[in-house]
Amino acid sequence: MDWFIPITILPGVGMLVLSTTNQMLALSGEIERLLSARKDDYQLQIVEMKIIQLERLTQASTLLYVAAALYVLSGIAAVLLSATDFDKWILIVDVIVTFIALALLITYSYKAINIRKTQHQSNLKKVNKA
Repeated sequence: MDWFIPITILPGVGMLVLSTTNQMLALSGEIERLLSARKDDYQLQIVEMKIIQLERLTQASTLLYVAAALYVLSGIAAVLLSATDFDKWILIVDVIVTFIALALLITYSYKAINIRKTQHQSNLKKVNKA
């Protein structure tokens, strides 16, 4: 395997890390806002769901950092150990780690839609009562 192949994947992983970090910051700010403006127990349920989402994002972000490190390690191993298949095994593990991180992000996105829908339906009911 050529040493530069895993290194060329790094910008894509970097974009995922940046996106995930931005989502984590936005979600953390939203949780803080909801907690400071808490009006009822229902909002606490929404906050609890969002905290679980924040945990999922944190796990995905951590896996993406691991994936980036493994891509770099795979490239280095390809140069230093060109006679062995060690670099290929690192790359396989790295692809699996990246896949797990992407699965967490897909789960996050799917659940975020349901949380938003529930939150907006609750707000709509409050507006209709007023």
